[in-house]
Amino acid sequence: MLVAYTLAVGLSAALLFVVQPMVGRMLLPLAGGSPAAWTTCMLFFQAGLLCGYAYADLLACRVAPRRQWAVHAIVLALPLAFLPVSLGEPAASAFGATLTPLPLLLALAATVGAPFFVLSATGPLLQRWLAFTDHPGAKDPYFLYAASNLGSLGGLLAYPFVLEPALRLRTPDASLFPPRLLPISQSTLWTAGYVLFAVLVVVCGFLMIRRRGPIAEPSETTGACPSRRGAHWRWLILAFVPSSAMLGVTQYLTTDVAAVPLLWVLPLAVYLLTFVLAFSRRTWIPPRPSSAALAAAVVAIAASMLAFRALPVGLVLAMHLTGLFFVGLVCHGRLAGERPAPARLTRFYLVVALGGVLGGVFHALVAPVLFDNVWEYPIALVLACALRPSAPKPRATSHPLRARVLDVAVPVGLAAALAGLYLILDALDMSGSPSTTIALVAIAATAALLVMRRPVRSAVVVALLFVASGLRDARAMETLHQERTFFGVHRVVQFEVPFRTGPPGREQITRVPFHVLYHGATRHGAQILDPRHRRTATTYYHRSGPIGRVFETFGATARFDRVALVGLGVGTLAAYGRPAQRFTVYELDPEVIRIASSAELFTFLSDSAAEIEFIAGDGRLSLTRAPDGAYGLIVADAFSSDAIPVHLLTREAVTLYLDKLREDGVLAIHITNRHLNLEPVVRAVAIALGLAGIVRTDGIHTQEEMLEGKYESTWALLARRPAALGPLWDDPAWRRLQAAPGTPTDDKYLWTDDYSNLWSLIDP
Repeated sequence: MLVAYTLAVGLSAALLFVVQPMVGRMLLPLAGGSPAAWTTCMLFFQAGLLCGYAYADLLACRVAPRRQWAVHAIVLALPLAFLPVSLGEPAASAFGATLTPLPLLLALAATVGAPFFVLSATGPLLQRWLAFTDHPGAKDPYFLYAASNLGSLGGLLAYPFVLEPALRLRTPDASLFPPRLLPISQSTLWTAGYVLFAVLVVVCGFLMIRRRGPIAEPSETTGACPSRRGAHWRWLILAFVPSSAMLGVTQYLTTDVAAVPLLWVLPLAVYLLTFVLAFSRRTWIPPRPSSAALAAAVVAIAASMLAFRALPVGLVLAMHLTGLFFVGLVCHGRLAGERPAPARLTRFYLVVALGGVLGGVFHALVAPVLFDNVWEYPIALVLACALRPSAPKPRATSHPLRARVLDVAVPVGLAAALAGLYLILDALDMSGSPSTTIALVAIAATAALLVMRRPVRSAVVVALLFVASGLRDARAMETLHQERTFFGVHRVVQFEVPFRTGPPGREQITRVPFHVLYHGATRHGAQILDPRHRRTATTYYHRSGPIGRVFETFGATARFDRVALVGLGVGTLAAYGRPAQRFTVYELDPEVIRIASSAELFTFLSDSAAEIEFIAGDGRLSLTRAPDGAYGLIVADAFSSDAIPVHLLTREAVTLYLDKLREDGVLAIHITNRHLNLEPVVRAVAIALGLAGIVRTDGIHTQEEMLEGKYESTWALLARRPAALGPLWDDPAWRRLQAAPGTPTDDKYLWTDDYSNLWSLIDP
């Protein structure tokens, strides 16, 4: 009996965590790579989870057990009409060139709404059914929640590392897909999993009726059964904090630390693991050590963000993931300790799900409006510190009012003392030294650890550390502009850099202003603001680099009179514009257009001799509206953090680019990346479409290039025929993208809208 219940709960959770990325991949070419598309998907799935939990709560509280089985059996059968999961033509035709949430939500509802709803309801409902039986576990069925989260963890890891590399999404024309893939699609396999899950649920319902027993009363549970008043609010907060912390650490690691593909898997895996440990029958880490470890981890995180920004990436990852682990373990452990009797089990899960949804809403929708920087992550860590269980104290020494006053007075007094010490050191011109900063941070961190027994007090000290970190960042570099949008935090900073000026023979080195646009830790463009050099193309677009050679070779010809730029950055490529040329820029984020167009920040666009046209929206979706054969050159340079989005590199995407190019047109693809080797993908697409292709990686060769802000870059050029690439085809600096004679290409690199494999491209 227990095997059937455990398998059903685990399989339902695994199917939930597989269908989310699977459907997201199906929608990507139609909905674009905008964060708005992904957030809308997450909003739909969170709403579906809430609806499923609400249905389970309603069914469990209002319908007799025998009828519950009959009703749910009918509900289980309804999604079969929508399977296998596939984006039908009506849903696909609802999308326009500009994404709006409504057609995306309707497409999700039509594609996966019914099965997702049923799967969401299964975990709480089956635990409730087990409580109706005579099984020994009926008195405390919450261990099945651990099995559910273990299934979620399995589904989370299986999709990117097992299913996506081995299976196509759907099964249309097989000629479009690599022959090495297994003959079954992800959608078909998922359908088979759903049918097996439905059979298991029916079996569980049958066993519930056959082995009917008295439902456990509140006094029979191993966990506490709190009163209704106040309990729901505690559950809500305890679910909200780790959900927000998980999203916060994901954003921080993937934008400010290392833009490594699939890095988002790790925080979510840690988050699910804490659920497994907290709700398992065995106590793996006692509450007191967990509480102490949480305080120490958060203090270490705050101190590192304040004084140790140059730590190795591996150590930073370990530190933040450890902090998230103990945030989840403490909060979810308290949730497990406050779990009610099985009679209120479904309501408990409904409130917990609502808390998780609110964490997502706060992070994705509220925080970008309230804050100009990513403050929601520190806020979640501070709240987690405050939620730690207090160390027990003798009742006689307990003075609630005095303790609450000291919770604020002690940290504020410490902050005032440190601020005074800092001002004294500043007056002595000693505040800027690293040793002084480390000493001050060490004093504050030690104070936070000394008041660890008082959760609120230690939380206030940690909050002050995070505030000091923000103030330090503001002073560390001159920020000219900072704006937070739905797409992230865009910051323009100014550096003073040495630069060689003067005529030959009388050269001198002077310091000139250098403006840089940052998105997290990734630079998205830079410009020398000295009037004599501000038209110099910098970073990945330097005149001696691959794309610079392209414009030097063809820029003055009539072939390049119409140029399409998919991705803007700071508009550096506009420096190559000539009179009578027209550049059409396809840019996802309107804020980037405003930044690049501001003459006070960057002048590439205003100085360009070419006519510049802007089209806001996803590049691939917007390009579909352009006339066929409109452009002589298309530059695919759209980056999401540090990687070009998958849907811009597929066979179908390149086919679209070719449709918009003239017969002798050239497609330039920017594939520079610190973590992915994208050259095999471009080679596989070029061979599959019969294109001529070359690629070049170029670094810094002279001191002048270094002073001009040149970066190492890798660019690929594709054309219908070698003649379209002119002298670059025979240039030995460019490698030809073709298969070696007598050797087949590796089809795992041929990306399509139904297949991609990021894992195989990661450069260690």
